[in-house]
Amino acid sequence: MRQSRVRQEDIAKAVGVSVSTVSRVLSGAPGISPATTKKVLQAAADLGTPVAPSAQASAAPDHRMKRALLFLKQIDLNSGTGSIYQFIMTGIQNAARDAGLQIELALLGEDEDIAGSIPDGPETGLLFAGVDPTPGLLENLNKSKHPAALVNGLDPTMTHDQVAPNNYQGGWLAAQYLIRMGHRRILHLGTRRRLTLAARSDGFLAAIEQADIAGLSCDFMEMGNLTEHKAETAIKQKLAQEDFPYSAVFCSTDIVALTVMQELRKGGMEVPNEVSLLGFNGLPLAEFSSPLLSTLVVDWAFLGTEAIRLLCARSLEPDRPAQQIQTQVILKQAASVADVSKPIRDR
Repeated sequence: MRQSRVRQEDIAKAVGVSVSTVSRVLSGAPGISPATTKKVLQAAADLGTPVAPSAQASAAPDHRMKRALLFLKQIDLNSGTGSIYQFIMTGIQNAARDAGLQIELALLGEDEDIAGSIPDGPETGLLFAGVDPTPGLLENLNKSKHPAALVNGLDPTMTHDQVAPNNYQGGWLAAQYLIRMGHRRILHLGTRRRLTLAARSDGFLAAIEQADIAGLSCDFMEMGNLTEHKAETAIKQKLAQEDFPYSAVFCSTDIVALTVMQELRKGGMEVPNEVSLLGFNGLPLAEFSSPLLSTLVVDWAFLGTEAIRLLCARSLEPDRPAQQIQTQVILKQAASVADVSKPIRDR
């Protein structure tokens, strides 16, 4: 039996939000996402409480776009780290559905001119996934006045909204973890090909430099692209030297770490008893490694969700200051990193 009067506390409990959020939805206050508004209104209706017309109006899409184009490089989808873009697209798709926004995918070749691919019309929003904007692209966007957001990309001019993992923090966290586990000779396989990836390496190397620990050193090997082939070539080059002096290898992606694990095994080196391995990204593929790969985990789907929020806000407020959202990177400790600060018998 339905109650004659329903408290806002009951609605908040049913939806899993705060009472203040329920109050704002029912009063038609701005600033609540369409998804949350829809859930609150549905719960209110199910519990038998009246809904003000102003609250019903607030459930309308909070943007002025008819569609959004998602620019994504085909090479990223086909690479070993392509699954991160699958997660990003899932987040985009779910958030866009809640916002009543149609998403169209625009696949790009490696050297394709993105700036020349942008159609005219203020009703079109633009999302760039894994794209570092060139000066030409930035100039084109500034002229076009399209709502735009970068996903897993950085705009150093801060003229456009962007959301990415806090790669610098993730790299720093990786270095601190390896140092804490007693590693003093470390190899880092990474690249500065993109701003996001450069920040990942910069954070790692800065933490090594600032640790000020006797005997601590790190060799950085620039890979150009973080592919399986590049990883295989890089680690084979190191293994071909007279000795392999490193007790740990930090790889800028999980796919590089898994390739290195395979090559070390082929070379007769055991992970983690002889060499520890640490990855980055938190890919599902790493769950099938033996030993289980330690990695830095990113909530990639949330990046997609946040990108839609930024795009909708930009559509309504084209002149507001640009936002740079950085999400936390979380260390997942598993079996591929040994604590070499302990005696072998205690590991």
